[in-house]
Amino acid sequence: MRSIIAIAILTLVAVGTGALTGLHLFVTVKRVVDAEKNVTPPPLASTYAGTARLRKLSPIVTNLAAPADNWARVEASMVTESLNEEEANILAARISQDIVAYLRSASVSQFAGVRGLQHLRDELTERANVRSSGKVRELIIETLVIQ
Repeated sequence: MRSIIAIAILTLVAVGTGALTGLHLFVTVKRVVDAEKNVTPPPLASTYAGTARLRKLSPIVTNLAAPADNWARVEASMVTESLNEEEANILAARISQDIVAYLRSASVSQFAGVRGLQHLRDELTERANVRSSGKVRELIIETLVIQ
C-alpha cells in the first residue's frame, strides 16, 4: 500500500511540474512572438546611387542564327547614370542595335537553362557597358521569347 501511495504522490508531482513547465514555456513563446510583431524591418538599401535611372528599351524582334526559322523577342531595360533625354534615346537605340546583332549570331542552344539566360544577361550587360563607355550599369532582361 505504501508503494501505491508513493507512486501516486510522484505522479502528482510529475503532473504539476509538467503543467508549470508547459505554462512557463507558453508564456515565454507568447512574449517572444509579441516582441517580433512590434519590430520593424530595416529599409532595403538600393544598390544604385540616387542619380541612376531605369530606361525601357523598345521591344526587339529578330531571327536567330541557328536554326534560321527561330525568332527571338526581347524586352529589356537599362539602368543608366543621369543622362539627358536625347543622349538616353541615342544610347537606347545603339544598345538595341547591338542586341539585335548579338541575337542574330546566336543559336537557340545558347539560351537553354538558367546558365544560358545568365550568360545572355551578362553578355548583353557587358556589351551595353562598353557601348556606353560605362554609363550603363546593368541591362535587365524583362522578357525573352523564342519561337
